[in-house]
Amino acid sequence: MGVITQDWLIAAVVIAVAACLQGTGGVGFGMVAAPVMAILMPELLPGPMLLLGLMVAVLAVARERAALDPKGLGFALAGRLPTSILAATLIGVLPLRMLSIVFALVILAGVAMSVVVTLRGRRIVPSPGKLFAAGLVSGFMGTITSVGTPPIALVYQNADAPALRATIGAYLVAGTLISIAALAAVGRFGLHDLTLGAWLALPLAAGFAISGPLASRLPRAGMRWLVLALSGAAAALLLIRQMI
Repeated sequence: MGVITQDWLIAAVVIAVAACLQGTGGVGFGMVAAPVMAILMPELLPGPMLLLGLMVAVLAVARERAALDPKGLGFALAGRLPTSILAATLIGVLPLRMLSIVFALVILAGVAMSVVVTLRGRRIVPSPGKLFAAGLVSGFMGTITSVGTPPIALVYQNADAPALRATIGAYLVAGTLISIAALAAVGRFGLHDLTLGAWLALPLAAGFAISGPLASRLPRAGMRWLVLALSGAAAALLLIRQMI
């Protein structure tokens, strides 16, 4: 019982920190929390983590809904639907160890995409084609791992901070609902997942609340590198654990 309690306390801290990162920079919740949970409490993936991602996304949209880009959001969501269905089907077929390896590789791919684009300093302008393509990749990543933000965040990385946070938040609300529905259709999301996610709702809300005063004070570039470092390290550790 003590080990179980300790795991939940650690999980609560991780969720709070990840929610704070999401509220500060617009990304970070799934990228940081999901690989850690895959090591610590794999039963939280993907369903409960998707539910928690939905919660933090709703909070983000409620706080900065005036900065939302609804047109771009539609193209991204159009891309997310077909690959979410594909990913949910694979989850019902692949064994747990293989899913963990795919999970780690997808997270590392997302980190690598972010690092390459950031280092090249290339300015990406959102367009219907880019947003649709990002939605395709995001749908697969988000349903398999509960981490679907990297492709969308890459397209919007040069937007102002409020637009980035609001649009990604709105995308996650709708996109996560699509992924949850796809998982439910193949029997991989139900009442048990709702209950597990609810246990961590309070630390999530606390972490997001802390992000409000920090959002305008912390350097955006520094927060991005922190998210990439944390998520990359956790995904690499998960991959090593599955390969040995």
